[in-house]
Amino acid sequence: MASSLRPLALLGAFVVGYLFPQGAALAWAIPWFVRFMLFAVFLKLEFPKLRLRRSHWAILALNLGGAVVGCELFRLFDAETFALTAFFTAIAPTATAAPAVGAFLKRDVEHIVAGLLLTTFAFAVALPTLLPWVLGKPVAGAFLDVASNVGSVVVAPIIAARIVRALYPASQGWTARLKNVTFGAWVAMVTIIAAKATTFIADPANGVRPTILLEIGALSLVVCVLNFGLGYLVGERDFRPEASQTLGQKNTGAAIYFAALYADPIVALGPTLYVLWHNLWNAAQLEILALKERKKERKAASTDAAEQAVDGEDESNAADVASRSKRKAN
Repeated sequence: MASSLRPLALLGAFVVGYLFPQGAALAWAIPWFVRFMLFAVFLKLEFPKLRLRRSHWAILALNLGGAVVGCELFRLFDAETFALTAFFTAIAPTATAAPAVGAFLKRDVEHIVAGLLLTTFAFAVALPTLLPWVLGKPVAGAFLDVASNVGSVVVAPIIAARIVRALYPASQGWTARLKNVTFGAWVAMVTIIAAKATTFIADPANGVRPTILLEIGALSLVVCVLNFGLGYLVGERDFRPEASQTLGQKNTGAAIYFAALYADPIVALGPTLYVLWHNLWNAAQLEILALKERKKERKAASTDAAEQAVDGEDESNAADVASRSKRKAN
């Protein structure tokens, strides 16, 4: 599916979820969608000799620290829903599609892959530690519950993918063949989350404001802008765009699942809507690059035409000189 159609497909998922709230009954399928997507992606992902740079550790600090700071900031104003939304949206690791987008943008792909691996494994380790505290349940039972879910949904499919890849190397080609299937799984998951949110908002017992979707959307947009901006600032001089992409483009699938599981569907809308914002920015970046390349091509064509004209004029002048010399000789 063309990347330009993905934001439209995401919007369509929201509409379908809103029109058919009965889809909330399929919530049991969400963790399976996440497992399938991670498995498919990590089949192809290479593990070359990656170098962790200073910017990678800065990105990790912003990824985890930003989630905690954002959460505590909203709690100062007793805005618990926004506190949890900020946490689950900000803590999501680098998107598995970020290296591919980086390649389209002619960035250093290895830099982005290193950030992807670092933030993904940090997410798997940090979430069981931070989540019980964020939820106000800092007890051993809560830690073990979150750890088992993270292990089952995030770690297990990654390990399974690496085992299958080792036993059957040709399986790395499955990722490309399953590309549209994995995106379909993503759209289905978003549709179910939207259906759950619609059901949650419609229930008077939950006391949800009608404007909550706009408010959550605005919050996720702010987080997105901060991530791309701060990522650019912490990157080394030669890797600023790569650092921006690594921190800004997020894999929100697992974050959506854990937000819906441990918070509520409204909170899960934060990382869900984040996908819309980072896809729109990716589309804008690709269009900006295309404009620059077209401008460069036009300039090159203009230069070639000018050089050809000069060459033609030089040849004409040379021919005139030769003709006059021949007449004089006669």
